[in-house]
This record gives sequence, structure tokens and C-alpha cells, in this order.
Amino acid sequence: MKAWHAGIFLLLFAAMLVPATLAAGITITSDQTDYYFALGDTAAISLPVSNTYDHDIDGTLQFTTVEQLQNTGSSLTSTKNRVYTTTLPSGNSYLNISAGISNTPESIQIQVAFQYSDPSATQVTLPAITVHFVQDPSQHAQSQGGQQTSTSGAATSAFGSSSVQIVQQSVSVQQQAGRDASQSSSSALQNNQMSQDTSALKEQLQREAAEKEQEKTAFASALDADPLVQQVNETLVADGYSRASVDTNPASGSDGSFAMTYQNAAGEQVSLNGAMKQGVVPTVIEQSAAALNVTAPLAANTTYQSFVRTLGDKGYSRNTTLMNVTLSGAMVNVTYLTDKGTPAFVNATVENGNVTQVSLGLNEKGPDYLLIAIIAVVLVIAAVCVWLIWRRLKARKPVLPQASRQVRPAPVPLDYRKEALRLLSEAEAAYHRHEYRDAYGLAGRAARVFLSYDHGDRRELTNAELVSVLATSGRAGSDTIATLLERTSDVEFAKGMPDEGEFTGIVTTIRRMVTGK
Repeated sequence: MKAWHAGIFLLLFAAMLVPATLAAGITITSDQTDYYFALGDTAAISLPVSNTYDHDIDGTLQFTTVEQLQNTGSSLTSTKNRVYTTTLPSGNSYLNISAGISNTPESIQIQVAFQYSDPSATQVTLPAITVHFVQDPSQHAQSQGGQQTSTSGAATSAFGSSSVQIVQQSVSVQQQAGRDASQSSSSALQNNQMSQDTSALKEQLQREAAEKEQEKTAFASALDADPLVQQVNETLVADGYSRASVDTNPASGSDGSFAMTYQNAAGEQVSLNGAMKQGVVPTVIEQSAAALNVTAPLAANTTYQSFVRTLGDKGYSRNTTLMNVTLSGAMVNVTYLTDKGTPAFVNATVENGNVTQVSLGLNEKGPDYLLIAIIAVVLVIAAVCVWLIWRRLKARKPVLPQASRQVRPAPVPLDYRKEALRLLSEAEAAYHRHEYRDAYGLAGRAARVFLSYDHGDRRELTNAELVSVLATSGRAGSDTIATLLERTSDVEFAKGMPDEGEFTGIVTTIRRMVTGK
């Protein structure tokens, strides 16, 4: 009987462990099904990613765009697949994608899929989203569609290499006529028209293919000649890395986005991302889990060196490096971890060869009991002194008639919508002044002020309190709001790097939430 009870207990224990094992996975979300961009603007989209594994996941990302050209009698579909390796960090992050730039109205369908092995082949495929290039995006605010989410599942097939596929289809047109002869004549005319249209469409395709090939070649040449790209390339080559892949998405010969991968002999990879505007690359985002060179001025800085020694003495080891590099300097974020996963951050700014700012974000565990004891003694002594002084003054001071109580005016209610919009304007102004941490902090405060007054007890709540209030209120999109608040706090407290496209999206989301438009 005891053995039977022991078997039942083991089965129940195993059943409790299975859900915890299966719970880990990756979720990719799109806030909308349709995104609208003005003509000439870069179609940049940030997709929230949730990685519930306790470690980073290496995998392959497939980014597919489908464009359709149509003329009377025939339809032409152009499909482009881009495949490259990437790493999704543990926790919440963003996957930045771009559909390029268009100067003419058109719609492009985008499909995103991420495939990895942990431990078996697993795939996350986001439902298709559509990017529309229009004259006035504000007129389509009500047509953006709802949120879409995709989680990990069994992989259906392996990703191939980058490719471009063009498919031509015939579109039949039937016309009714009263007689067989007129039907035959109409059919002949239709076939003749279809043949003419197909030839014209082929010529159009050939011209566009040639133009795009010229744009791609010109963009690649401009990219290789760019001073910032050359500088970053020389630095990585000096550190033993060589360029492994290049993925470009040109809108013209001088505008577009790009992504590069570098690799050293040990297999360690560095990813570069950036955009070219009018033939100039203003900044490059450099990211790697390897111990990258953090620029010569910072590496030689005594404060930075003392931070590195302090972290080493406390059992921290270097984890990831993220740098926002320009010709004049760089913004550097280096993450450190302990064996138990406790993070620490070193953030620095280098301008014109000088280290203008370096700081250490360290989560110390355990209270400082000596400091607490000193503060307690000081407070006790201060309380005794105040009591003695009060007793002596009370003995000497004559009793005075109680002053009449002044009536205070009633407080003016806060126009929290107006206050939230004012904070958003200050956030945008701070970002333009390159005060990125203040900008993200003001944007997060704008969201907290509005939501606290709209759902809370009319006082500004913390992020944790606000998430709890939104969960009980049943407000739509509460998960997205929680992610937004977490992201603004990360950058405000130097746990993440700013991104112009992401910041614009955050401000737009908050302003739309406040105004209801």
C-alpha cells in the first residue's frame, strides 16, 4: 500500500513539473494588422517580443515582403525573402523591422517568422501585417486593426536563403453577349488585350527590376564609402572580426536601411543595424554577446576601469555590449551578470575622444546594517534634543490666544489630459536636445498621469501599481501599456538604449491614448 501511495505522489509531482517546463517560449506581437506611413517616410515597425526562457535564444529570422502590381488582364506578385541569424534576449525586448520607403501610394504585406532549436525545432510565425504608403496617414487611424500575437510552436520547414520570386497570373474577364459570333469576337479581343497587357507588364517589370538593381548597387557603393561604416568596419577587423553577411533594403540609391553580421574565428558574432539618409549614415547600432572593444578613450578611462574591477570582485562577468556609434563618439551600454543572473550595467558617453559620462548601475543585495544603526542613533539623539528644547520653551512661553484658523481655498482639479499632453511635448523637446533618458522618463510619466487619473485614485501611481490597476479595470491593451511603461523606465534608468523610431512610436501611442484619436 505504501508503494502505491509513493507512486501516486511521484506522478502528481511530475504532473506539476510538466507545465513549468512547457511554459517557456517566445511570443512576438504586432500592435496592429495595418500600419500607415506617409509617402517618403521610412516604414519602421517595432514588434514587442517576450522570451520566457531564462537565457538568450539564438535563431534564424525570416522577413518576407510581398508586393503586387496589377494591370488589366494580368497580375504580378513580387516576393522577397530575407533570412539572417539573430539573438532574442531573455525577458521583454523589441524586434525592429522596416519595409523601406515609397514615394508612390502602395501596400506591402509583411510576414515575420523566427525559428530556433531549444531543444527541438521550434518556430514563431506572426500573422501577416500590411504596410500602406499613403498621402495622409491620419485619415486611416480607424483602419489599423487589432493586436496580433504568435507563440512558439513546432517548426513546419527549414528556412532557405535570401531570394526574390516573381509570379505572373492571368485574370480572366467574361463578358456576356447575345450571340455566339459576338462572344467569339469578344473572346478574341480579350485574348488580344490580355497579350498586350502581359507584354506591357513584363516590360514594366523589367524596367522596375533594372531600376531596383541600380538602386541596390548604388546603395551598396554608398554604404561601403560611408565614413562611419568604414570606421566601424576597421574597428571590428582590428578586433579579429570579418563581415559574414549584408542585408540591405534600399528605397533609393541614397536612402534605406541595412543590417550586417560580423564573425570571428571563435564563432562569436556582432550585429550592425542602421539607416542611410541622403547618402549619409548618421549612426550605427552595434550589438554583441562577445566582449567588444568599447572605444579606446573609454577603455583607458580610470573610472570605467574601477567599475570593471569592482564588478569582477563582486562576481560579475561581462554579458552583452550595445553601442550607438557616430563619427564623433558613442553611447555605450555594457551588461554584466552574476552566476545567479543578477544584472549590473555600465553606461558611458564618449564625444570627440573624451569620456563625458560614465555610471554604474549595481543591484546590491542585503541592507547596510551599519548605516541603518548610525541613522537610528542619530534619530534617537535628535528626538531627545527636540523634546528637551520643547519642554524648556513650554515652561517659559506664555499662553497665547489661539489664532483664528485661515480658510484655504479649495484645490483646483487637475486637467490630467492637458498635463499628460504637456509632458509629452516636453519629452519630444528633450529627445531633440539628445537628453534621451529625460525624454523617456517624461513620456512614461505622461502615461502614468493619464492612466492614474483615468483608472486610479487620482494620484500618480508607480508602474507596478498601475499594472495592477489596469489588470483589474479590464482596459484593452493593458499588456502593451505595461510593456511601454517598462521600456520607458529601462531607458530612463540606463538599463536600455534609446531608439528614435521606438520613441516616436511610444509618444504616438500615448498621445492617441490621451486624446482618444
